[in-house]
Amino acid sequence: MKKFIKVFFLLALGFMIYNNIVKKEYVTYLSFDIPGKQMAATIPPFGIFIEEEFKNEGVGKGSILAHERIHWEQYQKMGFFKFYYEYISEYIKNGRVNDHWMEVEARILSNQF
Repeated sequence: MKKFIKVFFLLALGFMIYNNIVKKEYVTYLSFDIPGKQMAATIPPFGIFIEEEFKNEGVGKGSILAHERIHWEQYQKMGFFKFYYEYISEYIKNGRVNDHWMEVEARILSNQF
């Protein structure tokens, strides 16, 4: 059973990487819940992952996808290492929600579109 789970995980990861790199699609909707209280996660360079129940929320002002796209833009501006360094440093220092400057910026900018 453990071998099956490992193979399944590797196939799923390969499919996600294929979608994001070969097909140039960087948004993947997941049929399972993201751990914790998150509804979505941006994981560069693999893409944006959103729980499937929010798929029809749209892309407009204040949407989860708009918020996550701001994180993707942050990654593109900063590059891989700086993005993760900044995000993790801020997370350790301030937590994820209130005082994390990257989260605050994403909330503000995603509500402007």
